[in-house]
Amino acid sequence: MDDSAGVGTYHPADDFTITTLEALKVFSDPLRQQIIEALLDSPRTVKQIASELELVPTKLYYHINLLEEHGFIRVIDTRIVSGIIEKRYGVSARTFTIDRTLLSPGQKTGDQALDAALASTIERSRAEIRKSIQQGIIDTSQDAPLHRKLIIGRGRSRLSKQQAEEFFNRLRALMNEFEIEMRDDEHADAQAYAFMFAFYPLSRPAATGDTPPPLDDEQDESALSTKRPHD
Repeated sequence: MDDSAGVGTYHPADDFTITTLEALKVFSDPLRQQIIEALLDSPRTVKQIASELELVPTKLYYHINLLEEHGFIRVIDTRIVSGIIEKRYGVSARTFTIDRTLLSPGQKTGDQALDAALASTIERSRAEIRKSIQQGIIDTSQDAPLHRKLIIGRGRSRLSKQQAEEFFNRLRALMNEFEIEMRDDEHADAQAYAFMFAFYPLSRPAATGDTPPPLDDEQDESALSTKRPHD
């Protein structure tokens, strides 16, 4: 039991690399993703996590044990409460990355690992967006203030190698800036936000001279306030 350091000296690592399919499946579960995110701000007990997620604690113990077993979270300290040992958990790292070899087509587990990786991002985002709309955090009205809007869309374009590299670097820089701002606790009224993105090369047209459909055909429009990539 790791209770020697305590909350005061708790310092998670900068990064944790997921190297096995089993660990990736554990990490990809939507509820376990919520548990990890709840612990990113500060260490919490199971009861505190359950309260934040609006669940009963008994529904979390199995998932907590799996996350601890695979090293995603760890016990920070313990105390006795009414004769019962209460554990406080913290994340083992600030960010979690997937070993790229897991996603290789040459690996027997490649397809499963890719599905798990995509599910951990897409499913989580879908659930968060739906919950934020239900709770009124996302304002779906046309004249909603910008800080309450949802921007969602899909676009396709032809880029040269240089253009793709430049866009990739700009997108990565924007994501890094976003993550730094999210860690800024200076503003007491700060609202949590999520930012999901995907940028990837597509398969080539089947025949020479084929062109992709116009952007309008690819755009996934929504009444929830969408923005075209070229706006």
